[in-house]
Amino acid sequence: MYTGKKLGEAIKSAIELKGVRKADVARAFAIKPPSVTSWIQTGRIDKAHIDKLVSYFADVVKPEHFGIGSFEANEILFNGYKVPLLSWIDAAKQLDRDTLTAASSSWVPTLRKPGAQAFALEIKGDSMEPEFTAGDRIIVEPEQPVHHGCFVVVRENGSEAMFKQYINEGSHHYLKPLNNRYPIIEMSQRFHICGVVVEKFKIYI
Repeated sequence: MYTGKKLGEAIKSAIELKGVRKADVARAFAIKPPSVTSWIQTGRIDKAHIDKLVSYFADVVKPEHFGIGSFEANEILFNGYKVPLLSWIDAAKQLDRDTLTAASSSWVPTLRKPGAQAFALEIKGDSMEPEFTAGDRIIVEPEQPVHHGCFVVVRENGSEAMFKQYINEGSHHYLKPLNNRYPIIEMSQRFHICGVVVEKFKIYI
């Protein structure tokens, strides 16, 4: 990882590319704005913030921007937390932790400590654009409470899982794609929610 002036310049340019203020960065890192200014001026940043630095700016720069080498999918990042990457077919099954691990050969980093049954999926298609595009990886928590407006992974009977926004209107429940070219689906007893999406991990390489 870069240090000194080079790291300071890298942080400054990442802030400009993301189009945010120093105050916005400080809020995201739970620090005071002068600390962000210090990062830029001195090129020194607490090791505890490095993982978050990579993830916060992941939508505009790669880890190499900060002098951090490329990483493999199986490498543990972000405080050592990771979840297995499943296929959409496996996601529709109720798998225990051992089976989850056996079903996956790849892992996806997470920012927070995942639940015992958490897993990741790679987005396919364009039904959830523009927020989610093909290749994005989402973190799914089966034990997370479902509420109106959250994003969920759902299966219909024994079919492959699908990804939609959950809409609750009184006694009616719907699965809404964010891309308005796709129809809204009214839920019935045939549908089972496999989990709630709590994070998105963007892959650029």
